[in-house]
Amino acid sequence: MEKTLSSSSQDYLEAILELSTENKGVRVTDIANKLNIKKASVTQAINILSEEGLVLRERYGPVFLTTKGFEEAERVKIKHSLLKYFFEKILGVEKEIAENDACLIEHSLSEETFLYFAEFLNKEGYLSEFPKKNKLKDIIFKDYGEKFDIF
Repeated sequence: MEKTLSSSSQDYLEAILELSTENKGVRVTDIANKLNIKKASVTQAINILSEEGLVLRERYGPVFLTTKGFEEAERVKIKHSLLKYFFEKILGVEKEIAENDACLIEHSLSEETFLYFAEFLNKEGYLSEFPKKNKLKDIIFKDYGEKFDIF
């Protein structure tokens, strides 16, 4: 992605991804409930995401991720998933704390550090049971090709 998204934009994309099923759009109300914020705030954020080409929404209609939005949401989600997996399964951190910490760190961790983190976990054998290993592999390959082949 050319421009770095804010952590709140990343949260919106991740929420839309998690709430969307079978190409059905997501209601603003559902996004507001998931993120525990007001519908007006969601509407404002959706307008910004729409301007950036990450979501589509007709006035008062459901929200859909664009291809670009879906790819960015997947990147955020896989980063979150790997961090949570590391905290919970490898370090033994309690599930709720691992979830909260992953959410906080996913936004501030640079792409480079994340790649080296994933590479380290893979080399040390920690990714053997990571349920989203193939998705992680696909995203890294799509973004970096063979320039950063950790698998």
